[in-house]
Amino acid sequence: MKKKLISNTLLLFALCAAISCKDKEEVAVASLPNPDVNNGDISLPKDFGAVVVHEGIGKMARHIVVRDNGDIYLKMLKLVDGNGIIALRDTTGDGKYNIQKGFGSYIGTGMDINDGYLYASSTTEVYRYKLNEKELLPSTKEELVISGFPKQNDHSSKPFTFDGEGNIYVTVGSPSNACQEIARSPGMKGMEPCPHLDLQAGIWSFKTNKINQVHGKDGFKYATGIRNAMGLDWNFATNSLYATQHGRDQLHQLWPDLYTKEQNAQLPAEEFLQIDKGDDFGWPYCYYDQHKKQKMLAPEYGGNGATQGKCEGIKNPIMAFPGHMAPNDLLFYTGDQFPERYKNGAFVVFHGSWNRSPLPQKGFFVAFIPMKDGKPSGDWEIFADNFAGMKEVTNPADAKNRPMGIAQGPDGSLYITSSATGKIWRVMYYGENSNVKQTVITYEEEAKEVAKEVNNLGGKKVYDTFCLACHQANGKGVAGLNPPLNNTDWVKGDKTALIGVLLNGMAGEKVDGEIYSNVMASHKFLKDQEIADVLTYVRSNFGNNYEAISANEVKDARENNKKE
Repeated sequence: MKKKLISNTLLLFALCAAISCKDKEEVAVASLPNPDVNNGDISLPKDFGAVVVHEGIGKMARHIVVRDNGDIYLKMLKLVDGNGIIALRDTTGDGKYNIQKGFGSYIGTGMDINDGYLYASSTTEVYRYKLNEKELLPSTKEELVISGFPKQNDHSSKPFTFDGEGNIYVTVGSPSNACQEIARSPGMKGMEPCPHLDLQAGIWSFKTNKINQVHGKDGFKYATGIRNAMGLDWNFATNSLYATQHGRDQLHQLWPDLYTKEQNAQLPAEEFLQIDKGDDFGWPYCYYDQHKKQKMLAPEYGGNGATQGKCEGIKNPIMAFPGHMAPNDLLFYTGDQFPERYKNGAFVVFHGSWNRSPLPQKGFFVAFIPMKDGKPSGDWEIFADNFAGMKEVTNPADAKNRPMGIAQGPDGSLYITSSATGKIWRVMYYGENSNVKQTVITYEEEAKEVAKEVNNLGGKKVYDTFCLACHQANGKGVAGLNPPLNNTDWVKGDKTALIGVLLNGMAGEKVDGEIYSNVMASHKFLKDQEIADVLTYVRSNFGNNYEAISANEVKDARENNKKE
């Protein structure tokens, strides 16, 4: 009897083994929520689907993390009902998050979970909250982990990641575009040595078992010469740090004799970096030219687009992308929900450009990079697209959604955020030859604002040369970076104050209640007539209809400016 029982048991085990893989896959797929119609209006590869788990929390949603129990935590760059962190929970099991709560009174970008703590960053600190086992919100006040990061207008976000061995790595962006003494000033040489490299423009390592660490006193510089690494992740398959870097801006605007507008739109590359302790990636002295596949000497340090100079031998990226696409998050996929080819590959979230004029803006999608032994094993490919909801983006403000953050859920699903609306998608794989319908991409005809024709060709020429890259062809600017010009108090208000903006530049001033991070350099090098022409152009276009500014008014303002 015992022999027969053993024999039957072995037969049962054999049958289970034969069908277990298929059953597991079918059970896993059956447990997934049905994808939304048109996958929430984004396009995905065959047999992938998406559910919009939350319709939108508001503008300026940044990085995201998903807890082991499925709870979502989203970092905000703008307070929502006084809260900088939004917590979401699905209590119905339908894949839609129906509980929303908030906490934390500061804004920022970084968000992750490590060793039972929820970590978050402002622009100058990193905090953490002890998570409770079953509660959505932490019950205790935040602990200050790191402080003392310099206050700065440019590249102030503090993304971070962990290596699982007690270390946290924090991006400290450069406070300028190219380390000029006066930021973004045409023809101005860069400072050498660049003082920003002491405490900025790199990645710093700190301990996770200590609180109240201070940047500059605790921790150490892990790597330098990195202008702004918004995407940061530790690759546990190779036990190494990786990042995506934003390339510098305004080659043509600052050096029109050396770079064309078209070159300005495409150069330099956005970079995918593999980072070892002590690495130097060359900023501000160097930038990466993806066409030449070389680090080139920046014009602020004597470069002309063809010279390597001191940049020869500087570490190159492991992959380069077209310029100005804003790779704002990075994730190495470790789950089993997606097909095997995605395992340990990298997902990069491209937030979309604002400074590729006169060419169309690019980005606004999530890319996938297959990886092997820590290096790309094939070309990058678009994985999720159509977030913008239009075929061609001329201004990022027109995009319906801009992908920003990415996180992996406990079952291997991917979660993607939009900074334009706070919308969150959950992307899932439904199995080979599934009945999931691919998204049919349709682009609505967007209403185009037609600027009023004015007899001011000189003003338009000045605008296209010095203003368009930041404030855009339609004057709408770039959210959080460069202010709009349509009917703002600065444009329609006191003429002397507006002239003063061009003469003196501006940083940190509120524009209709909002603060924009990019520094506007002084344009006092322009002639009085050129300033009058461009301000008249601005006050007569983009929906504006205000009185012209004369060269004499500019002259008087310039003289009074010297006396002050």
